[in-house]
Amino acid sequence: MPSKRATTRRSFLRIAGGASAALVGGLRAGDALSSDAAETGSAAGTCGFSALPSDFVYLNNGTEGTMPECVLDTFREALNKWAADPTTSYELDPILGKHQELNRSKVAQFLSVEGNNICLTDNTTMGLSMTLMGLNFAPNDRVVTTNHEHTAIKSPLQVLRERLGLQVETRSFPSADKLGRMSSTELLDTLFPNSPALRGAKALCVSHVYPTTGVRLPLKALRNKADELDIPYLIVDGAQALGMIDLTAHEDHITNSDFYACPGHKWLNGPPSTGVLYIRNADMRPPEFYPTISQRMEKYTDCGDDADCSFPIVEALQVRGCSNAPGFAAMISAMEFASEAGGSAQIEKHILALSREVKDFLLSRAPNCVVSPHSDAALLSGLTTFFPFNWNKPQQVFADKKSSDWVVSELLKKNIQVRSIGFRNAGGSSGSHGESYVVRVSTGHFNSSANIELFKTALQEVLQRIG
Repeated sequence: MPSKRATTRRSFLRIAGGASAALVGGLRAGDALSSDAAETGSAAGTCGFSALPSDFVYLNNGTEGTMPECVLDTFREALNKWAADPTTSYELDPILGKHQELNRSKVAQFLSVEGNNICLTDNTTMGLSMTLMGLNFAPNDRVVTTNHEHTAIKSPLQVLRERLGLQVETRSFPSADKLGRMSSTELLDTLFPNSPALRGAKALCVSHVYPTTGVRLPLKALRNKADELDIPYLIVDGAQALGMIDLTAHEDHITNSDFYACPGHKWLNGPPSTGVLYIRNADMRPPEFYPTISQRMEKYTDCGDDADCSFPIVEALQVRGCSNAPGFAAMISAMEFASEAGGSAQIEKHILALSREVKDFLLSRAPNCVVSPHSDAALLSGLTTFFPFNWNKPQQVFADKKSSDWVVSELLKKNIQVRSIGFRNAGGSSGSHGESYVVRVSTGHFNSSANIELFKTALQEVLQRIG
């Protein structure tokens, strides 16, 4: 009779390695999903999002995602396996082991790249820190960024500015009243003009999708802009993209970037403390790039002429002590779930269609309140941000934090979760001065048109009482 540990191991391998068998046919109908979600490919098989209460409309994937049952099952099985045999799991297990070669190869397959382009991280912040603190910047090197970046980019750049004297050229986004109507060409030329201040910089550090406005910058166009400006490194914060955008599509293919950091716990609906760092140059090594969060620097310093100096940089970054291996196994399950539910392209189509419903609703009532782009499809994302407004006097718009927070709080009382977020105005300085606040709606994989209708009804009632 097999031992309990052996039985658990076989069960875990069945779930983590063959999750697709449980996904054929779509998400279970009901709860947060309706028939229109099934038609767009966001529903498949016996794996659904039943952890979300049936009367709760969750529209905040941009902050945290949820997890479908098959991902939760894989997570539990992986934790049980680790607890039953910790040393073997860490040292030797192909799914839970410290080198993570199998899981890295599965992520690579999902993204249409090679295994030695992928390092698994705890989150986007870790991936960006690995990148910016690893690159061999010299004093007075220049980096180009924008005034809407997350602190995951701004913080390491500040460290480098104070430690090395790195020069940071911060470009301002257009004002909110102009942004929504701009084309992708107009926006990129405004942000990154071919000027002496930008030409020849060492890196361009930007977001793929901006959490502040929902702006999506196509990666191919960013690559062309970096090449035009003779900037060698395109470093991308993909916190709002993996699981929302098809990163294997031409205009947004991840290979257009040199470094791309993204999470597994937002739009992909994987577990917390999971992420991916893509490095385009699999042969990168010191002194161009140092593995600062790693236990493997000696692979590059102590080998002389030995062939081991070809040790992949992502392998060096991967081996860094005990990491969230059970979470990585569950993140792979989330990717398998996405593939079986129609694939990244179909999921993106569903998410953007729901986001368009939100935008059209707001534009029909108060066109001047919508900050997110709505004219050029290339700039669209699953995030919609808007200024609260007086429903009965739509020209009366509120851009303060108190108003946005109030709308979020009132919607939550109706079991609808969105969030408030601030962003820097054009030319705004650091600190609170020059900031505006908006309400942000994230339409996720598991949402439906029925969810959007509930949101629209609730928002109208709330905005009739604002002020």
